[in-house]
Amino acid sequence: QYRPLIASNYTSDSKFAVGVFSSGGISSNMSRTSVSNGLTSVGIGGTDWKSEPMLGIFLFNEGKEISTDIKHRQPIRAGVSFTYKLTDKFGLGTGISYTNLTSDIRSGSDSHYFSGEQVLHYVGVPVNVSYDIFRWKRMQLYTSAGLLAEKCVKGKTSTDYVLNYNTAQTKTEDIDKKPFQFSLNATVGIQFTITNLIGVYAEPGVSYYFNDGTDIKTIYKDKPLNLNLNFGLRFTIGK
Repeated sequence: QYRPLIASNYTSDSKFAVGVFSSGGISSNMSRTSVSNGLTSVGIGGTDWKSEPMLGIFLFNEGKEISTDIKHRQPIRAGVSFTYKLTDKFGLGTGISYTNLTSDIRSGSDSHYFSGEQVLHYVGVPVNVSYDIFRWKRMQLYTSAGLLAEKCVKGKTSTDYVLNYNTAQTKTEDIDKKPFQFSLNATVGIQFTITNLIGVYAEPGVSYYFNDGTDIKTIYKDKPLNLNLNFGLRFTIGK
């Protein structure tokens, strides 16, 4: 007689919750093929291409079909969220997040090309509003929408220059531009309450990323509309 009452007693009067989460998006690929006209006014023989490998790549690829491939790896995001219940249905959320964006770039012919890795680090602050659709025993279904503002705090590229299948030079450079990245986000979440204090949740969602005004190639520029999936733990604090 008491089991139904116990099974449904997974609600809390607390107005404050803390969550930890991680997420990933869907990777993207972009390729471009063109024919190089080369630099016909500059000779090839007798030049030390180790000091100017990029110039050597252009010259040796004169008149050849070259391709540029950019592969954006799956974005990695983790963070902490804070939610305050305004009413029984509505909540206001914020927090702090870290995002890693890594892209692989290759351009040139089979024997003369450059390839490299671009890594960008972002720190962001989200602001969103959530709405509880319904609760049943330990399960909770909800939706949320809001804005994420991110700042690029560090970036670097590592590039290998290959001439005639041999690496002529490897160069690592810091990216000076550190733009802000803004996005609109909407999710539908489902939470399973383990105890009155701890729950696990999953949030499939969609995000739209605005152009950051720079020439830095990222997955957000090639695919501004992104799907993502958050997983996390949520802790209810106080009353």
